[in-house]
Amino acid sequence: MNKPALLLTLSAALLGVFAAPAAAAPQLSTQSIIVNPTPTTLEARVWVDRDRSGNAVPNYRVGDRITLYTSVNENAYVYLFNVNPDGSTDQILPNRLSGSGNNYVRAGQTRAFPATGDRFTFDVAGPRGLNRVLVVASRRPLNLSELSSYTAGQDFATVKPTTTPGFAQALSIVVNPVEKPIPQKDWTSDTASYNVNY
Repeated sequence: MNKPALLLTLSAALLGVFAAPAAAAPQLSTQSIIVNPTPTTLEARVWVDRDRSGNAVPNYRVGDRITLYTSVNENAYVYLFNVNPDGSTDQILPNRLSGSGNNYVRAGQTRAFPATGDRFTFDVAGPRGLNRVLVVASRRPLNLSELSSYTAGQDFATVKPTTTPGFAQALSIVVNPVEKPIPQKDWTSDTASYNVNY
């Protein structure tokens, strides 16, 4: 489910990076989260365990466990990120602990992260403030090499950009690369928020 009321167009300098026409270029929301301005039949939802609607902003305390959920209306590759209050971003999915193919979600299926049987938990950490969970769903696998990478022995990839605008710009390039662009109708995004208190 896109949230088009929150859209802002990318700056002209950023649009120059893309091969696609400006009308079809990814856009940023007021929270610097990427959204697809092109109508698509692909829908994705993301929510946290304390708000199934995905529209409220539930509160968590540092140390609480949190479960993230996502669903899609068509088979899709799902990518989950947590945008922290300080602007840094954590890549949640894909990861090395959930098994191979862990980010492929079937139509109508609701997936929990972590799922029952996963060898990890998500524990809420600081800093306090508003967190945003972003799901990007794509009919085709995305190449995240410009956005994140694993180091030896690491189970979760490190997101290279350290600011929210930098992350949004890098993700824009992932969904609209210069070589072999992903058709705009083949991806979508959604966000959910939660608040962290001490």
